[in-house]
Amino acid sequence: MNIKKFVLFTLLSLLFINCSKEKVLSEKDLWYSFNLSNYEMTQQISCFCFPQDFILPKTILVENNSVKLINGMEPIKTIGFESFFTIDELFEFIEIKLKDDPEFYEIKYNDKYGFPESIYFDMSQMIADEEIGYTVSNFKVLKND
Repeated sequence: MNIKKFVLFTLLSLLFINCSKEKVLSEKDLWYSFNLSNYEMTQQISCFCFPQDFILPKTILVENNSVKLINGMEPIKTIGFESFFTIDELFEFIEIKLKDDPEFYEIKYNDKYGFPESIYFDMSQMIADEEIGYTVSNFKVLKND
């Protein structure tokens, strides 16, 4: 083995050993590590809500960490626009709901970026129709600064 290969092998081995000892990033830390502020996604709310249009999937355009468009329109022109969130706001939503001690919840995170792909909260199984869920799909990173 020549000296260059030996040095490269040694460095890669040390890097692997150090990385395996590092704390694994939480999903939120993983998301923030990408520093994404411009992206598009499909977001669907699951609830016993009216009108029915409210729970249909919506294409959300996020620019500079703010919801810029919902289905191609200004958010204010969308029924229930305040219930559609950026990924950062979904993390805040999760934290708030968890502090309220739900009787049941389920959260699935994206393997690559760490954002919540599926969220479901049932705050009280004795109360009908108060459950809420979010599904995020078709996530696409747009040009970020």
